Amino acid sequence: MKIDLTATVIGGSLELDTPLALPDKSRVRVTIESLSETNDGWQTALRALDRLRRERPIRAQGLRFTRDELHQRR
Repeated sequence: MKIDLTATVIGGSLELDTPLALPDKSRVRVTIESLSETNDGWQTALRALDRLRRERPIRAQGLRFTRDELHQRR
C-alpha cells in the first residue's frame, strides 16, 4: 500500500497533516521530499540550460534562404 501525505517538521519530528489509518507499531518506509525544493526545480533546469548555452553556443552562419527559395517546387 502506498499513501502520499504531507507533514510539517516541528522540533526535528514530523507532524502529519492527516492521521494514518495504520495499526500501532506498523513498519513503514519513509521518503522525505521538501516541498519548497520541488517548486524550484524549473529554476535549476533553467540555470543548467543557460550554462549549456554559454558553453556550447549555436553558430547559425550557414546559408540563408529567401521565402521563394524555401517554397520553390521543382
